[in-house]
Amino acid sequence: MTELGILYQGLSGKMGDKVFYQRNGKTFVRRAPGSYNKNATPKQAESRTLFTQSHQFAQSVIDDPILKALYTKKANGKCSAYIAAMKEFLSR
Repeated sequence: MTELGILYQGLSGKMGDKVFYQRNGKTFVRRAPGSYNKNATPKQAESRTLFTQSHQFAQSVIDDPILKALYTKKANGKCSAYIAAMKEFLSR
């Protein structure tokens, strides 16, 4: 992570093998992430499936105004109703 000068101020996005981004009003650059092994291990596949299911559950909560209000109350201002629903799903 390298902070850049005024010439690159406000720049963001990918250019070649570099990624420009903003943090606290400053522009930084880093190498673009490389490829990764797309073959998930069995444990990774299980985790990804569980995360997808928790997302679907949380989305269904958000889509229902009554459930959304219930989960907003459960969140008690600490997080969103969506996150509260995901937490509940993942703690089962």
